This record gives sequence, C-alpha cells and structure tokens, in this order.
Amino acid sequence: MAVSRALRRLAFTVATLITVATVAAAQPASTPASTPAATAVAAVADPLAVKTTSEGWIWAMRYWTPPAQTRDLVGGRAQGVVGIGRWGLAFRADAIGIPGEFAQDQVKTFRAAEVGVAAHRNLWGAGGVVVAAAAGASVARSLETTAAGVLPDFPKAFTAGVGVRVDGPSWWVYAAVGQHQALHGVALVSTYQVRTSDRTALVGEFAVGSRSSFAQLGLAVRAF
Repeated sequence: MAVSRALRRLAFTVATLITVATVAAAQPASTPASTPAATAVAAVADPLAVKTTSEGWIWAMRYWTPPAQTRDLVGGRAQGVVGIGRWGLAFRADAIGIPGEFAQDQVKTFRAAEVGVAAHRNLWGAGGVVVAAAAGASVARSLETTAAGVLPDFPKAFTAGVGVRVDGPSWWVYAAVGQHQALHGVALVSTYQVRTSDRTALVGEFAVGSRSSFAQLGLAVRAF
C-alpha cells in the first residue's frame, strides 16, 4: 500500500509538471523591459533639428537704391546651412558681374563680392513651417573703381541685424532690425528664397532705412 501511494504521488507530480510546462509553452514570450538606450534609439527625430545643406546658384537680379537708377546684374552664389541640433549656422558667398561679361570661373569679370553668415535657433514649428530666432551680418565690396580711380564707399561698413528666420517646405525668409550697408541709419532688412521648381528659385532682398531704401529682385538657376 505504501508503494502504491508513492507511485500515485509520483504520477500526480509528473502530470502537474507536464501541465505547467504545456501552459507555459503556449504563452507568448514576454517583452523585455525597455532600457534608456532602447528608448533613445526608438525616439522620433526632433522635428526642430536643423538639417545640414549646401547648394550653388547662378542668378540675375535688378537692383534699386534710390535715387540711383536701377541696375541689372548677374552672379553666382554658394550657400548652405550647418545644423547642430536646433542650432543652424548659415553662410552665403556671392560673386557679382555685368550681364554678357560675367563668368564664374574668371575673377577678372567680378564687379563686386559679398559674404554673409547668420546663426539661428529653431523655436517653434507646425504644418511644415519652422520659426527661429536669428542674427547675422554680411559685407559687400565693390571690385570696380570709379572714374576717379577709387573704390566706391558705402554708408555703412557692413549689414547686420537681429530678428527671425522662417522656413517653409520650399522657401525661407529672414526679417531683421539693424543696419544695411547701402543705407543710412537703422533699417529693416529682409532676404528670401522661394523655390519654384527643383532647379529654379526666386531670390531677393529688401531694406528700408530712415531716409532711403534698397531692393534686389531676381531669378536663380541651381548649379549644384
């Protein structure tokens, strides 16, 4: 009788173990607890992060600086943005010449040159539009002399301002308060680019000072 009871207990124990193993095998594997590293990898990229870009353009523009007459100029432009998180550092370099004479690979055809830099930090975005606080400066220099054999002077040594940069799906614009190299006093300055296709864009700059104004409006064709 003792052996019989022992055998029954052993059979019951084996049956219990088999049942538990069968139930456990039927259950789906549990998902391991997420770790900070796994969460960081799975995190969605910051929508306000600045992308690094570079591009080159050939452009034709009409310049107005009253009371001087309008002037049609052409040129080449290299520009880009270096992005570090929500911060961006934009740069631009222009070589400017006369239509029918200008050649990007011939410095002797350059009548003027301009370089500029601007820093911005993205603050808000919605619907494909991002708004950033921005500050920047640029310097333009004439490379042609006057009839007296001297380089023309500008009212200011450089253009500079503090304001905002607004980016859209195919455009960007700066609006700032500061000074413009071609104008006296404090000025409102705005520069923009609007892509009209993969290869073309509308480009320009406007500035309004206390006693005068400046404008340039043109069309650019992408070179790279």
